[in-house]
Amino acid sequence: MSGSVSMLAGMGIKSPVTDAFSRIQWDSLSTLKLTAQETALLRMAETNPMDYTLADSRDASMYARVLLKLLAEANTAGAGAGDVSKVTSEAAAVMTEEGAFQLLESDPLGIVAHYALTKLLEILSTLQEGVKGVTIASVFYVGKEGVLVDQWKALLRCLNKGGKGDVFAQKVAAACLTKILVTACPSQRTASVAVDGGKARPIQYASAIEPLEAITAWIVSQLKNTSGTLVAICTPALKVLMDAPETRNLFCKSGGVKYMSRQLRVGSKAKNMAATDKKKMGQASVQQLYEITFCMWILTYELNRSAAIRADFAKDTLAVSALVDLVSVAPREKVVRVALSCLVNLATVVPDENEPAASNTGATIDGTTFTSEMIACGLMKAIDHLRDRQFTDPDLVEDVTLLHKKLHDNYKELSRWEVYKNEVESGHLQWGSCHTEAFFKENARMMEGTDGDFYLVKVLITLLSSSRDEEVAAIACYDIGEFVRHYPNGRAIAKRLGAKELVMALIEHENPELQRHALQCVSKIMVHNWEHVK
Repeated sequence: MSGSVSMLAGMGIKSPVTDAFSRIQWDSLSTLKLTAQETALLRMAETNPMDYTLADSRDASMYARVLLKLLAEANTAGAGAGDVSKVTSEAAAVMTEEGAFQLLESDPLGIVAHYALTKLLEILSTLQEGVKGVTIASVFYVGKEGVLVDQWKALLRCLNKGGKGDVFAQKVAAACLTKILVTACPSQRTASVAVDGGKARPIQYASAIEPLEAITAWIVSQLKNTSGTLVAICTPALKVLMDAPETRNLFCKSGGVKYMSRQLRVGSKAKNMAATDKKKMGQASVQQLYEITFCMWILTYELNRSAAIRADFAKDTLAVSALVDLVSVAPREKVVRVALSCLVNLATVVPDENEPAASNTGATIDGTTFTSEMIACGLMKAIDHLRDRQFTDPDLVEDVTLLHKKLHDNYKELSRWEVYKNEVESGHLQWGSCHTEAFFKENARMMEGTDGDFYLVKVLITLLSSSRDEEVAAIACYDIGEFVRHYPNGRAIAKRLGAKELVMALIEHENPELQRHALQCVSKIMVHNWEHVK
């Protein structure tokens, strides 16, 4: 078992009850319904190195299916609800050998489930490293047509707990299942099929499509959670899902970019943290940010080929906003590095000329679109700060230089109104020349919008209650007040849209700057001759 433990520890995935595996008594566990041949195969595998056990394709497939049977039978008998499943991450970190032995006594089926998953992960890792004549495809896709083994459902059943339950089991089951399924993608075919007598072993991709949709839906559902622990359960599987263009597209179609971006918005929360709170952002949180950002970086390589994915990245400026926050907060250099790489790919998007016409509908989304979003989200200021820092990584320096040029070139081409409009729509308001009396004197009528629905005024009003950034709310108060002053009948329009009530609620806010701007805004809405009051 020592090789297995070492490998799993390197991946950051290790069962807390590993010490109990060698004491499992297969003969006494009749609940597992093992045949004599299956029991003998398990014992033989324990005495041999994994690459020896996997040397023959048929034996390897049989061994994998026995492990999946173990998992299925153990879960059916209640392994997912026993003492092992209740071991918390804190308890796992201090688990002793004696503690593992006690859990074997109280919950042997829970130990068996961990054993089966540990061995399955070792199989996949060993095959990925290379075993002559045997691959993941030849082990998990059987028959003349290469159909996915029926037993795969045992892995999916480990996940049907809404994120609750056994953290180790869910994390490993999701990673294993995703790896098995991604292997079937046509883009992975040449790298994964076994060669027998000079002929490539067939794999029926159709047999993996429905399971792929199921595991992708589960990953996306985990990303919807606000709990970092629950998101961490799906992160290894998410990274594997990024291996193939087919699964990257499936992830995006399932709304993955949106929820991935929301997870990265933790950076915007950190922006307003006190220094002591920032120190509490542990390595685990930073590592999770890095891994999710890394997955987003991989997705950006699909941008040139897919209008749908470009639209996902552009929608509500969520992706750009999250990446800009990460660069601004700079939790660790490695996070900044991969976030900048994402932004570079977005800023340099050029739609593929060979892209199917059916997929490229609506307004063109290209590098200029994303660069404008970056300007609106305040990236120029963050990049200027980064240019003053001494980085040793030449790639990072190159990305900062490229983005600086792209942003400033694009900024020169935008009118002041376009800059303001993009900024408001992004929700990232920052004090500057667009938030002045002179600007609103010149542009107040533009607030009507092309449809006359005062869309930007509505966005500003929404920001009063939805933004967690107090400076954004203060600027929104100022802009609404200036709109009221300089637009004919602006006072009545602001009242009709509900601005007065929301602004009045901010008058007693604990932030004195926000309080001051809210008071001034209410005064502008209620007093006809504001200049005399001023």
